[in-house]
Amino acid sequence: MLSDPQSHLQRPDPATEYLPATIPSFEDKVTDLGKKILAGIRVERASILSKQYWSQRFMEWSTKTPSLKRNLFRLVDVLPSLESSDAISDHIAQYLGDEASTLPTWAAWGIRPPGSATKAIMASGVRLGVRQMAAQFIAGETPRAALGTLRSIRRSGFAFTVDLLGEYCVSEREAESYLKRYIECLTVLGSSVPKWRESRSLMQDNPGDSRAACVSVKLTALYSQVSSLNQKRSVTLLSDRLALLANEARQANAQIYVDAEDSANNEIIYKAFKRVFSSAEFRGDFLVGCVVQAYSRHAATLLTDLLSFSKERGCPIAIRLVKGAYWDHETTVARQNGWSSPLFSHKSSADANFERLSRFLIDNHERLFPAFGSHNVRSLSHACVYAESRGVPKSAFELQMLFGMADPIARAYRHHGHLVRLYVPLGPLLPGMGYLVRRLLENTSNESFLRHTFFDDHTTDALLTAPQFDPEDR
Repeated sequence: MLSDPQSHLQRPDPATEYLPATIPSFEDKVTDLGKKILAGIRVERASILSKQYWSQRFMEWSTKTPSLKRNLFRLVDVLPSLESSDAISDHIAQYLGDEASTLPTWAAWGIRPPGSATKAIMASGVRLGVRQMAAQFIAGETPRAALGTLRSIRRSGFAFTVDLLGEYCVSEREAESYLKRYIECLTVLGSSVPKWRESRSLMQDNPGDSRAACVSVKLTALYSQVSSLNQKRSVTLLSDRLALLANEARQANAQIYVDAEDSANNEIIYKAFKRVFSSAEFRGDFLVGCVVQAYSRHAATLLTDLLSFSKERGCPIAIRLVKGAYWDHETTVARQNGWSSPLFSHKSSADANFERLSRFLIDNHERLFPAFGSHNVRSLSHACVYAESRGVPKSAFELQMLFGMADPIARAYRHHGHLVRLYVPLGPLLPGMGYLVRRLLENTSNESFLRHTFFDDHTTDALLTAPQFDPEDR
């Protein structure tokens, strides 16, 4: 079991040996880089003729009224199950009728359509619009269908990791189907990507891009009975299936990341990861990766443990550091059951923890290859400046962002000489809707950095202010 979630705050912090406060003008340097990045992304304006323009307008309209945003995304979530124009029309009226006055005239026109012809037009328009929006964030239904987009990503100077949409499963038949999808993905990438001239390394001496193909794996999709009450069997079966995928990745010359998920399953996920990659068969596999979530109170302890694991196996591992995407769900479940939440209560604490863990990763980059996954310019600039202050070259870490969600930010950091990897979802529309809705909610929330950057008139200084742990989280 992991130690008490507060324990890493009660003993000396492994990431505080070189605090930014001890480095002259550190904050000035972070602010300076952040301002350069913001200046670069704010000059980018999507054309009114582009799909990006209309999706940006959609998200901007949705943020103005919380109830409108909630109901728009409810509509997007349920849309794949609506088969007729009447059903779509009825749901539009039920979800959006009360907010008609807040919508643009052209959109409000179809909320209560007067006739069947108008219903059909509106239904077709809604389906087309949602599909076009999903296509900006989901590269294709299958790995083979996505090859053109993946090659274009490399041609544009970005690395990628593929994510097959879907997490959790309800039957072993479904789990077997997910396993086959991962094997197919690795086979397709292995037979195609190495042949591309774009697969040459994007940054000399950067081990993170030593292999152009990369796949992220959600272990809960591979076994239908994953549970802390079934931990021993869960770890055994997931280890067997992860080992199978690791062998396929080796044959495909692909890198593999194991995603973190919700706190109830993460202990199982990390145990399976360590069991597989400490085995004699995979002990020497270079830069296999896993994900650590900064909003978790356990994150500092976990990173210390993974550092020890890397030393024991005698080969570096990659760490994708993210803020975390399950806060709403886990916080709600904890409150409903009267449990102490395993996550920080405030976003500022997660942001502060991200910076603290970033310093730890930079200080241990030879054992834990850092991959900083965020759209927050402050968080990313802090990591980049801290690496520079410690004499760690840009080739010793990378930045990661969601495909289609923060392209101007990705281009700005690439322009400043950083390796940027895009997290690219693949899959059919139906499961893709869950991903799309979660990302839209995440990136149009009141505290989202993307929203502040592109939609709100927040001052640059406010966006780049150093985060602090909330007293409630200490």
